[in-house]
Amino acid sequence: MTSSSSTLIQSLANQGVEVIFSLSGNQIMPLYDACIDAKIRIIHTRHEGAAVYMAEAYAQMTGKIGVALVTAGPGLLNAVSALYSAACSETPLLLISGDAATNLDGRGAFQELDQISVTSPITKFSVRPTHCDDILPALDTAMSTAIGGTPGPVHLAMPFDFLSTPNVATPLSTISYAKPIGLSKPQLDKLLKVLSAARQPIVITGPQSNHSRQPVACETLSKQLGMPLICLESARGLADTFYGNFPDILSASDLIILMGKRGDYATGLLAPGFIASTTPVIAILTDDQPAPIHDSISINIMRVGAISVAMHDLAGVAPSVDPMWAAQIQKMITSRKPWVASGRRRHPAAVANSLQAAMRTASRPILIADGGEFCQWIQAGCTPKTRIINGPSGAIGGGICYAIGASIACPDATIFLTMGDGTAGFYLAEFNTAVRNGCSIVALIGNDYCWNAEVQIQIDTYGADRVYGCDLDSTANYADAAAGLGAHVATVEPGDDLDLVLKTAMAQDGPACLNILIDSYAAPKFVPLKL
Repeated sequence: MTSSSSTLIQSLANQGVEVIFSLSGNQIMPLYDACIDAKIRIIHTRHEGAAVYMAEAYAQMTGKIGVALVTAGPGLLNAVSALYSAACSETPLLLISGDAATNLDGRGAFQELDQISVTSPITKFSVRPTHCDDILPALDTAMSTAIGGTPGPVHLAMPFDFLSTPNVATPLSTISYAKPIGLSKPQLDKLLKVLSAARQPIVITGPQSNHSRQPVACETLSKQLGMPLICLESARGLADTFYGNFPDILSASDLIILMGKRGDYATGLLAPGFIASTTPVIAILTDDQPAPIHDSISINIMRVGAISVAMHDLAGVAPSVDPMWAAQIQKMITSRKPWVASGRRRHPAAVANSLQAAMRTASRPILIADGGEFCQWIQAGCTPKTRIINGPSGAIGGGICYAIGASIACPDATIFLTMGDGTAGFYLAEFNTAVRNGCSIVALIGNDYCWNAEVQIQIDTYGADRVYGCDLDSTANYADAAAGLGAHVATVEPGDDLDLVLKTAMAQDGPACLNILIDSYAAPKFVPLKL
């Protein structure tokens, strides 16, 4: 007779789970043991939050459900911030946590915590089985919920007394996934009618339907329409530098279609002035997505089962737009003014230029961009085919974790990671995880000795003489720290040849960390263009 741990883990293996990201702990060791027989690889991390970030990136790169495993109490709480990030990025993820034994509920057991009350607000489904017989039904519901409708994280808390309990249940061979449903014929007919009448339409997608996660759907729809799709997947919304002057063209549009994007105020999309009150807006949303938040704009909502299917459906009937309009959109999102270095160290735009050149020489480059001003320069200057950014949550510091998750998912890829010196400090120890797992990562730390985003706020709001509490030590050497964790490293001074340093870093086995001394600049702003 097998244990509940073996039954649970073998059920995951039967669903194609090959990797679990985890930090060990007392309450989950039976699950570790079960992974041996199920032949599931454990990527052992240095922090529970890192495990969830890695699972998020793995899911985005593979299209599968990412799985993270953490222990009880503080272990679960350490994972919560990253869990929120996965919720905002609409990433299918299963978090399994150990929990105190049920026979000790309310008695002050080791690391006892009402986990469900913590995770329910930021997950699609969160449950603690009350009996061993409930484990497999809970897993079935969790996994089908994670991937159905709007994808997102789910949570399964496993009481310790259940994990070693003999269980006669047969591991799940299938999960009861619902067949994804796209646009109905009446919906398609309406979309065809409004698109045919429009002269200057714009299609905006959400994070679940970006070019990296849904490359076929995005490419097919974009090619059919004859114009670029815009994905609002950044916490900066319309200020995301990846799309240049795109906000300037919104007011000229005579039709806006939101594909899986609420159009909330966080993006600025529905703020006064960006869209004319007379412009028709159609929001194609999954059944479980909240309606858009708006005051004065009329929004027609169409409900579907899956956005990716709806995109393919629309691509089958959509008419091509006016080529001149498509060219105007392309001009807006790609236009960049030349930035001239004027500081003592290296301009972040120069780093972006070198990185873009390096990515062109890599066979399968993937860009990971963390938060902060430096990474906004990177996103303005680099146009990778595949990327992961810090997403709508605005969480910072998870970059190295995303890079490891992407590398595990795509071992033949070269992962380029950009971080500021502030964000680098969150999970710096995970460079050791990258070393242990042979991850091909080239990390570029833009080091300007400060929390630059906050410095820029202080300068703009209070004046340059009121910058306070946001400086970082210029003597801190992140290359030395990464070297101590086993990475290939280099500190890049202003006069050094960054192109050559990047070439050397790309030739290394395992991760490389470059500590690049840069000047502090606010995120780039673009000169408004005339249509």
